[in-house]
Amino acid sequence: MDLENAVLPSKAVGVTALGDDARLMHEVMARFGTRLKRYLYRAVKPEDADDALQDIYARLSRLATGVPPPDFNATYVFKTADSVLRDLYRRRRTRENEAHVELPEALATERPSPFDEVRWRQNADLIRQAIGRLPPAERRVLLQHRVEGRSLADISQRSGTPMRTVQRQLSQALIQCRTILKDSGWFET
Repeated sequence: MDLENAVLPSKAVGVTALGDDARLMHEVMARFGTRLKRYLYRAVKPEDADDALQDIYARLSRLATGVPPPDFNATYVFKTADSVLRDLYRRRRTRENEAHVELPEALATERPSPFDEVRWRQNADLIRQAIGRLPPAERRVLLQHRVEGRSLADISQRSGTPMRTVQRQLSQALIQCRTILKDSGWFET
């Protein structure tokens, strides 16, 4: 006898309804179990994957008791899996937030520390020295472009120098400044 196509007794008996739900969940587990496991093992740590899978099956089994039960197609099952994963990430994030320590307001000021102020002054001095060591043409292009904010085309037109020459001069100025700053002990932030 073919059990798949057999006619079941009326659902008035109560046990049959539970049997239908169990059979529906068994079909869902058989159809999607392997794919769900692969999906979960890629998304979370292996120790969390089995728990997430149980959560997915628990949600689907609660939904299977509805009248009529939903059509458990791949989209429905994997949307449920995404929802379980999202909940897992949220729970984990709120748990990890408790481990954070609040900083006193005195530490979180917008003013730089005295150490930062000294370091920035030293860095500014190093930059001035590096620019001062550049050849005059490269220094002029660097200052006009980076300090005055002029475009390379404007610098080229005003000085009567070809655009490619202005680009090369800026490039050389930046390379030389970087080298000079590194050799001088640049304090990077």
